Amino acid sequence: MITLPGALSPTQPLTPPDLSGLSDKLPLTNNGAFSPSGGMTAIDFGQSGNSGTDLNALFGQNGGATQEALNNEIAQTLTQLISALLTSLMPLLQQLTGQQNQQQSGQPTSASGGMPQNLTTGGNPTQLTDGSSAGQSAPASGGAPGGNIASAGGQNGAPTGTAATNGTGQSVTQSGTSGLHLPDALKPYEGAIQNAAAKTGVPGEVLAAQIWQESRGSLGASTVNGGNGLQDSGLMQVNSNTFADLQRKNPDLLGPNANANNPTDNIMAGALYMKEQLNAFDGNMGAALRAYNSGPLNVNVNNLSDISKTGTGDATYVDKVMNFSSIISSGQGQLPA
Repeated sequence: MITLPGALSPTQPLTPPDLSGLSDKLPLTNNGAFSPSGGMTAIDFGQSGNSGTDLNALFGQNGGATQEALNNEIAQTLTQLISALLTSLMPLLQQLTGQQNQQQSGQPTSASGGMPQNLTTGGNPTQLTDGSSAGQSAPASGGAPGGNIASAGGQNGAPTGTAATNGTGQSVTQSGTSGLHLPDALKPYEGAIQNAAAKTGVPGEVLAAQIWQESRGSLGASTVNGGNGLQDSGLMQVNSNTFADLQRKNPDLLGPNANANNPTDNIMAGALYMKEQLNAFDGNMGAALRAYNSGPLNVNVNNLSDISKTGTGDATYVDKVMNFSSIISSGQGQLPA
């Protein structure tokens, strides 16, 4: 089988031309062999010494009738052979041309520019909402205590949708099995964050974001709450009254030896308080964060930046925590220092 080279892609095997029909096109004596002993005259190429080839003698004009007949027979045979070759090659050429045209016109095109369809970017599977829209399903019902948790004073965060780019930002990297992208200062508390999230239903990235906003991961952080005059302390800035109330309601999670200065207990207390606020505001994460920062009686669900009732808390607290939560969940961006 013959495969013609140079095609744009592998071609079908091509059948070689059949030249068997030419066997009867040479009706020469002695089986077509030119033998002087067979009674045939050798061809005279008109060579005469050093004078060069005599074309007239070559074409039989001076060679007599025998040589002229032989020349005519050779010419006729060559003509038939060439014609047969061309006839045999034409289907091969047509087949090759058809395959090349098919290759040129049959290239598939992609309507999506090579991008696979129906792919979604990774991120937080829990729907976090602010404003008046409801977020995730609220945990089991429970009353909101009267205590207030204020954010640590003097902490500045990036507005929502922005990341620190002045070289002082904190990079986040994924660590452990929680899937959270935590700054180095929070990595020692990853297990406590993950456990509190599992026990209360509050997303771990939200708890980590609150810790970053409240204390930047500093165990010794403490502030005086302007709303009630109590001292907020620890990673999630929980005051003593609120901690005692949560301990009474949740003895299985905050036992008799629990201490607000213990990082694990402090994180659990903050998560339990967030659970209560989610219950109180029908799962609205933004409203729960505003209640955590300003107190449950100072929440305007239609404007979560409004702290005009008492002036307690940070008007940008909800936006900051939601932004930090997105960064910690996705790993995209930097947290402010």
